[in-house]
Amino acid sequence: MNSAELPEYNDELLDYLQLFRGEGFLSPGGADETRRVLDKVDIAGKEVLEVGSGLGGCCLIITGERGAKRVHGLDVEPIVIERALVLAARAGLEDRISFQNVEPGPLPVAPSSFDVIFSKDAFCHIEDKEMLYSELFRVLRPGGCIAIGDWLVRDEEGHSSEMEAFIESTGLSLFLDSLTGVKTKLETVGFEEIDVVNRNAWFQQEARAEADRLEGELAGAVVKLRGQKATESSNECQHKMIAVLDSGEFCPAHFFATKPD
Repeated sequence: MNSAELPEYNDELLDYLQLFRGEGFLSPGGADETRRVLDKVDIAGKEVLEVGSGLGGCCLIITGERGAKRVHGLDVEPIVIERALVLAARAGLEDRISFQNVEPGPLPVAPSSFDVIFSKDAFCHIEDKEMLYSELFRVLRPGGCIAIGDWLVRDEEGHSSEMEAFIESTGLSLFLDSLTGVKTKLETVGFEEIDVVNRNAWFQQEARAEADRLEGELAGAVVKLRGQKATESSNECQHKMIAVLDSGEFCPAHFFATKPD
């Protein structure tokens, strides 16, 4: 895993994101979109690695709802690991869920260790995609699969000024692969049965629903948490995201692939 600058999250930002995405979730769609990614794979009784496990909400679904034997979460941010441990303990799942704070770079995991690799909107923070996809292939067992939600773009080359403005407004390090680029790179490292599903249409609706809540029923709570200036900046970021979704340039997606037996 890699990221340009650490840490990128603090308590205020984590609390803000959970206000409208749900406890344990940092990315759009929260628990429901996590379930949609997992609907495509059978993880009951399997050992799962989550790359970029964040606050641990996805791990609860993977074990508590979908019946994985165990899930091991990796994240580069110590603050989210601390919160995830509390969430897992509160759910009584600490015997099946573990978390590891890792340094940016290759995954600290032995070859052929997991049946399934899951991630939700975390790969976009990792710059070296070739290294990342190669590492996924290495740590998967033969016959294993990946089930990923990630932020992608439509075009292989370059971003529009509107896309650059959105990325800058997030305050996060974002390195976005493209719809075709992810497929090509996965094929190159050896994956088969690759399926990339463009979620732009759903994401347009979700982003507008989030904006309506942030500027409506949640407006007072957001200002109380973040202050007026930060609230205005985050609302502006949300509308910049909507603009690049509407243009079709920003294409959040699900993708799936299998490691041959």
